[in-house]
Amino acid sequence: MNKIAIGALGALAGAGSVLAMTSPAAAAGNTIDLAAGGATAYGSYNLMMSIPERPVPPIKVDGTLAMNQRGQCAVVQIAGNGPADGIEWRTLTSLCHPGKTNFAATSGYLWGGFQPELRLCVGATVKRAERGHDCDVHVPTADS
Repeated sequence: MNKIAIGALGALAGAGSVLAMTSPAAAAGNTIDLAAGGATAYGSYNLMMSIPERPVPPIKVDGTLAMNQRGQCAVVQIAGNGPADGIEWRTLTSLCHPGKTNFAATSGYLWGGFQPELRLCVGATVKRAERGHDCDVHVPTADS
């Protein structure tokens, strides 16, 4: 290999290292595709990489909630650590009319090192949807 090619490869590798250190990037991706009642939620669930100098939360969720029915509300929630090692559901977004809305969140791992689940729930009101009786749940895979 000639010296120019070796130099170019070295420069590219160096630029890639600098880029990786200056911005958090998704390590692996996982698609979200949930449906409950007349609502759907879709998007991505990613594990984030960080460096000690610029730590970022390890989980990043981005997506869209779409409501297709009248007279019903939908919520997208992410699991979080609750008191006494229980699970609490934090609402990311809600929608009570036909249309779409985007959501985004970051999260840490749950107790025991588990990735938090994401769920889409529907009900007559936001409060009823948040109770979690009619839901579709996204369970992250171990390698996502």
